[in-house]
Amino acid sequence: MSALLTLLAAPAGAVVTTLIGVFAGSAVSRRTQDRHWGREQLAAACARVLRESSGLLVSLSEAELARPSSLPQGVVHRTTIDWRPWNEALSMVNLVADRDIAEAAHVLDEQIWRLHTKVKRGLTLEENWFILRSRVELAQNSFIVTARRRLSPAGGSLQRFSGRPAPDDPIWTS
Repeated sequence: MSALLTLLAAPAGAVVTTLIGVFAGSAVSRRTQDRHWGREQLAAACARVLRESSGLLVSLSEAELARPSSLPQGVVHRTTIDWRPWNEALSMVNLVADRDIAEAAHVLDEQIWRLHTKVKRGLTLEENWFILRSRVELAQNSFIVTARRRLSPAGGSLQRFSGRPAPDDPIWTS
């Protein structure tokens, strides 16, 4: 009987060792795949926030240009902006992003709300579209910096966020 146990011990040990290795490898692989999936979801949600916020900025510009000149400033004019894609983008960030990225998206959302409210009531003579737009763009840039810290291996900030000339550049008046 002792010889039989000795004979079976080596193969049984090999089977147990193999099973432990398979389960450990499976756990590590699963964890890596979950992390990769989460990173992909976060990158997609951040890209969507940037895409939708840029689209809203264009829509707000069009709404401001389309405001009837006969409508006095202060009288609220309804806009036809579709807010559903923006709200969906925010919801995705709230779902998959960490607190810092979600907070940066909320700051951007607040600036969009503020601009939309001003566009609905009409800009005053003292309000400059470029300055109002720059507040949204500043929030977009802050969102980019926050997301880059999490998503980019380099994670550093950018010197510029676009190639558009400054509002006071002569290109706008020539």
